[in-house]
Amino acid sequence: MSYDVCGDHLSGIAQIPLLDRDQLHAAAGTFQRGEAARRRLTEAEVPAADVMALREAVRAGDQAKHLLVTSNLRLVVSVARRFGSAHPVPLADLVQEGVIGLIRAVEKFDHTRGTTFSTYATWWIRQAIGRALAEQGRIVRVPRHVNQKLSNCMRTRGELRVELGREPHRHELADALGVDEAEVAVLLRCAAPAKALHLVEEQAERGDEAVGHAEQQHLQELLAAALKRLPASHRNLLFERVGWDGRQPRSLRELADEHGVSRGMVKRMELDAHEMLRRSPQVEALDEWFNC
Repeated sequence: MSYDVCGDHLSGIAQIPLLDRDQLHAAAGTFQRGEAARRRLTEAEVPAADVMALREAVRAGDQAKHLLVTSNLRLVVSVARRFGSAHPVPLADLVQEGVIGLIRAVEKFDHTRGTTFSTYATWWIRQAIGRALAEQGRIVRVPRHVNQKLSNCMRTRGELRVELGREPHRHELADALGVDEAEVAVLLRCAAPAKALHLVEEQAERGDEAVGHAEQQHLQELLAAALKRLPASHRNLLFERVGWDGRQPRSLRELADEHGVSRGMVKRMELDAHEMLRRSPQVEALDEWFNC
């Protein structure tokens, strides 16, 4: 199904009825059953007597997916307006990108987990629009291997900022990364559009208050669930390092001295904790957050 949204049709989105909680969960369940039926039909041996029922389930699932997407288009518009208020991109284009995120949210939403769909979908919508704007903001497309270096650079920069209590100098960042200052300068220039996008998001109009609250709530739900999966020692280390749970950020050296271990051991535990979080199913939608 196509969900093309052009400027002439944006005003009509507000007229599409919203689903209440029971209707949304029913549609989500129908879609999931349809996807299960679709997978069943691809199996080598499907009894002829089951084929018609499976095809009907697929058809019902497709209709449910369409309903879930169209009934939440106003959420896409609300999120897109927050970006558009400070970005010279047509609202219809932002909405079209946001719809891609909404479709992804519909496909991955599990209504049995108790998460409100709007809180779940808002993150996916923002991610889709944000990625599109960040990509558009770069004059030259950054190759994959450079993106990896950029991620490492920004992560190390954040660690040094906490450890030093200030913004690290370029030579300090170069030493920590094991590269020369010229390469650091190039990486920081590549990072500029992404940083600008982050500032745009922070300074943009709040728009729909419910969207901002939903976004924050969903982030908290995902992060709390992921942190519960960590061993207590690793979880507490992260709390100490970045100041979560109301604590003051602490340096690697401070933690190493307190526990009587080497700075390298503390760093290893921190990296292990980050890797555990990345592998956690709850943080799939937060992949970019953990790499920035």
